[in-house]
Amino acid sequence: MKNTQIVTLRMPAELKARLGRPAKDQGVSVNQLANYMINTQVTQLEMLSVLEGRTRVKIYLKFEEKSEYHFAESPEQRSSGMG
Repeated sequence: MKNTQIVTLRMPAELKARLGRPAKDQGVSVNQLANYMINTQVTQLEMLSVLEGRTRVKIYLKFEEKSEYHFAESPEQRSSGMG
């Protein structure tokens, strides 16, 4: 494997045993299964973060469209009608 790093991961013995069973059933090492599972979870977290960001932007834009309140204006500009 290219571009790999050795990382020591401490985990409870029970969790390692739990990882060992499906790894054995699938004919892969605990390391391979752990890498796959970690990669899958990190990818899901990244996608959720992207989707949440997009949702926040859409909500913000819809709120701004329907509101007289403009976020780019300072409170002074709003009160004086200069915005």
